[in-house]
Amino acid sequence: MDKDIERKGILAESSQYVKGVGPARQVLLSRMGVENVEDLILHFPRKYYDRRNLSKIVEIKPGVDSGFAGTVLAISLRRLGSRRSLLTVATGDESGVINLVFFNQPYLEKQFKQGDKIIASGMARIYRGQKQLVAPEYEILTGELGDELMHTGRVVPVYPLTAGISQRMMRRIVKAALDKAGSEIPENLPAKMLESGGMMPRVLALRQIHYPDSWESLEEAGRRLKFEEIFYLHLLVMLRKRKLAEGKPRPEIHPPHDLVKRFIGSLPFKMTSAQKKVLGEIRADVESKKGLSRLLQGDVGSGKTIVGLISMLMAVGGGLQSAMMVPTEILAQQHFRKMKQYFSDLPVKVELLIGSLGASEKKRIHAGIASGEIDLVVGTQALIQEGIDFRQLGLAVIDEQHRFGVRQRARLGQGELIPHFLVMTATPIPRSLAQTVYGDLDLSVIDELPFGRRRVRTEIVGEREAEMVYDRVKKGFAAGKQAFFLYPLVEESEKSDLKAAVDEFERLQKEHFREFPLGLLHGRMSFEEKSRAIDMFSSGEILGLVTTTVIEVGVDIPNASMLLINHPERFGLAQLHQLRGRVGRGGDEGECYLLTGKPDDAKIAKRLEYFSTTSDGFKVAEMDLKLRGPGEVWGLRQSGYTVFRLINPLSDRDIVEKSWKECRDLLERDPKLDMPENMVVSDYFWKYYKPRMELADIG
Repeated sequence: MDKDIERKGILAESSQYVKGVGPARQVLLSRMGVENVEDLILHFPRKYYDRRNLSKIVEIKPGVDSGFAGTVLAISLRRLGSRRSLLTVATGDESGVINLVFFNQPYLEKQFKQGDKIIASGMARIYRGQKQLVAPEYEILTGELGDELMHTGRVVPVYPLTAGISQRMMRRIVKAALDKAGSEIPENLPAKMLESGGMMPRVLALRQIHYPDSWESLEEAGRRLKFEEIFYLHLLVMLRKRKLAEGKPRPEIHPPHDLVKRFIGSLPFKMTSAQKKVLGEIRADVESKKGLSRLLQGDVGSGKTIVGLISMLMAVGGGLQSAMMVPTEILAQQHFRKMKQYFSDLPVKVELLIGSLGASEKKRIHAGIASGEIDLVVGTQALIQEGIDFRQLGLAVIDEQHRFGVRQRARLGQGELIPHFLVMTATPIPRSLAQTVYGDLDLSVIDELPFGRRRVRTEIVGEREAEMVYDRVKKGFAAGKQAFFLYPLVEESEKSDLKAAVDEFERLQKEHFREFPLGLLHGRMSFEEKSRAIDMFSSGEILGLVTTTVIEVGVDIPNASMLLINHPERFGLAQLHQLRGRVGRGGDEGECYLLTGKPDDAKIAKRLEYFSTTSDGFKVAEMDLKLRGPGEVWGLRQSGYTVFRLINPLSDRDIVEKSWKECRDLLERDPKLDMPENMVVSDYFWKYYKPRMELADIG
């Protein structure tokens, strides 16, 4: 017998053996990642219908969300043109008749038959004296006798589906999986934890999340399962942090930090109090036994890079090597140039390592890293490729961490000693999400902008008013300013009405800016072409740069003060804020114009209005997280974390905080998880939950 099945019993059996599935439907379930009985039980509903109190048709009022049960009386399909249609399904009960109306969905006609029993719900309206529901939720009651209470007369689950699987079918299959598993569903939280938290047993919670007796029991089941979900993620990151601390030692970095003092003394500006505070936290870490494993958050332009450079100099001054890993070659080259400039009077050997370097140049740098001749190297993922062997890496700075995976961070620590880690991001996240995604890191925040850094004035403009904006840009060009013209695409697609950078570059140069030189920059260009475009823009040889989001991270042109973002509705708020941070970095006030083709869309307008009136990156990032969700914004899957099934670390902050405390207290009382009362946690984690996680190096 398969060891996995033997360990988990019925839960690990293939879902094709669940009543109502079979080989053919199993192929369909596999599309949704459902392979066994346990997957079915953890295939949670995405929403619920309240079908406990259905109305009579005569009681349904316009403007009120209502549900009813009735009989299909007639079906009428009208063609309104080559691509338009109107399907009307007249439905009645003993009290009256109401029409279900579907626009441009002619294929639905085959789903309805005269005499069908049906449940429908939606917002009612009156049209030509007749009640109707437009595009309603509906379910045709054609199931087996005796299973109607699964679909109506109760709080009814609505599942994520795939083609070929209906809601009705999925409800029956999940119910069969729950019945098949029975009492074999393991409890995974200690009895004392359940009692103190007022949480229901796991087997009951799983039944109630699928088929709740009431809204109250559904909420209680949800809290129980959300807690479990985040608790085991917290347990994993805490064990990972403990393993790092107890495993390979960290290199010792002790004062005096003379190199740091010389560098700070050479800076042409004063550091902010927030920068000094964070540097104090970093210094305390590198000088302690626990070492530095810290997440540094700060708004665009808050001075994180300087803090990162000083941190690396602490290691270099102690005879160790330092590295900075960034997501793009453009950013790596820009950091390299600044480092060469900053360190020109210091005994620090700096090199650049990126994928586009020639083979002989890479070989030279690899040798310098291995021998210790190179003190500090900045690069992309080329830093973690095969053949890179640091003599002794003392401290690694990882910029824009959410663009890298957890495994990638771990590869920098494969020497005899684990380097100190400083992770930096300009997309601030709330503490509850930081504890979830970066639970193995301490948190520092730079919440102060450097003196003289001004707010970027942001204005929403309809595409019809673009000419007005172009006139402002021309005046700016005449005054010696520079501008970015940003587009979401490189080239236009036949299926898209979005403007694209390549075509717009030619149009803008010919039609609007003949007397002003423009340049082009996008991600498909070679590294040499990108570098040439940046150099020309930086030197003022070109005044306008037509580009894509390749400039999002770290591009620093002090004289660029104007930014035109086309189709801003295509970007998240946090990304827009990053892009806005590319201008106003010199002495002039920054100007950002949002050229939207959908100025009348209320949802888009509200979102862009918030962005245009909010300059605080922390507030912008939090709103973005609320609108888009943490998984989409932070790419949790690619970062090495499971996608959350139920919990949202933003709206469920109290559960996150409670889990963090309970997990920490548990490990303090029972570090090895071998006390009898905690064996349910140990068994579930090591035998069942850990293999599902995507984090590396827990072992």
